[in-house]
Amino acid sequence: MRQTKKAIQDVSKEIIESEPDVVAIISPHGPMFEDAIAIMDGDFLAGDLKPFGVDLQYRAANDRQLARAIAEHGKKEGVPIVLLEERLKKNFQDHDELDYGAIVPFHYLREAGYEGKVVLLSPGFLPIERIYAAGMSVRKAIEQLGRKAVIIASGDNSHALQKDSPAGSTEEGRAFDALLQKAISSSDWVSLYELDPSYLERAAEDTLGSLFLLLGAFDGWALSGNSLSYEAPFGVGYTVATMYPAEAAAPSLLKAMKDIRESRINRVRKQESEYTRLARTAVETYVRESQVIQLAALPSNFAEQAGCFVSIKQNGRLRGCIGTVRPSAENLAEEIIQNAIAACSQDDRFFPVEEELAELTYSVDVLEPEEEVTGTNQLDPSVYGLIVTDGERSGLLLPNLEGIHTVEEQIRYAKEKAGIPPEQQSIKMYRFRVQRYV
Repeated sequence: MRQTKKAIQDVSKEIIESEPDVVAIISPHGPMFEDAIAIMDGDFLAGDLKPFGVDLQYRAANDRQLARAIAEHGKKEGVPIVLLEERLKKNFQDHDELDYGAIVPFHYLREAGYEGKVVLLSPGFLPIERIYAAGMSVRKAIEQLGRKAVIIASGDNSHALQKDSPAGSTEEGRAFDALLQKAISSSDWVSLYELDPSYLERAAEDTLGSLFLLLGAFDGWALSGNSLSYEAPFGVGYTVATMYPAEAAAPSLLKAMKDIRESRINRVRKQESEYTRLARTAVETYVRESQVIQLAALPSNFAEQAGCFVSIKQNGRLRGCIGTVRPSAENLAEEIIQNAIAACSQDDRFFPVEEELAELTYSVDVLEPEEEVTGTNQLDPSVYGLIVTDGERSGLLLPNLEGIHTVEEQIRYAKEKAGIPPEQQSIKMYRFRVQRYV
């Protein structure tokens, strides 16, 4: 960690020498919402590193006026930025305001002599374009109040660099960290946006949200990036880099991202199966017209009865998934339609789908009958889905899910969904195959 520590110390000194009025810190380890960027309210922000065995406490003065101005600009621009007032903090947080992703850079700033105010944001799990737009709101608020500001994008790189990494070892993890260094050195931000969502899932990174929020604050300016250090001492990548705006203007990255996203969606639409087309049409009709579509004619492959799951994703992240293990409708077409509508409107993990229809992709899993298994040697998460039961409690996982690579992981997550303690052994297990359509 010597290189990382020295690089952070050097950058902290540069920040002090620039005499900023405020330092905005973006951390993905604070309150991360599916539908909003969070920004902390309050006169002071506090936190500690006790979970890491370090008995140090931190307290920073919050630029409350700037925090509220950022939230107001987000509201005007239609960007979901939520100001976490005391009431919301109590509702959504069970940890301190300064998370470790914010404390680490703040520690070195304070060590270098910084005594000014901070603003703390968390990017959430929004699509990158909306996170970037939030950065534009940050910039407008800073300019409105005439602040001289430094923005720090905190976050880990890949968590999947070697066997003992938190997410194991993947080729994508190692490749992502190399791509990140290259992108920073060449200021090639588009190449990072173009990475496939499934690739990023396997890379197990939490860098891009913070980075693109920072980039949005410099929309229209050419940024010069310089990677100062890279280390991975705990199986997790850590990069220290600086970025400075050049005097020359640059095209808005937001338009380039929208064009890439639309092109990606158009390719998916052209290749989609009739199963996913039916699911998509059902969702779009329901959201736009509050109607359930009716089929004039029933294709022969939809006449059978079968359970199915409809999964909806937005920019690679799950947006809704609901299904039936056994058929509940007269035919597969009706099964797909009812589950697609439920996935977009009744999955209580997400708000109902509204204006984001153009950003959604779909998959349909048609289930074969399940069969009971007596041992883990009969399971394979890449081939079989899994149902675990204990009395009336049951949990189901589809096969070949991102992030689940072993039988042990599949059983653990299925138990979690069922509300069965992870140590409980007295369960029944059933495996099933699916035919997946995209």
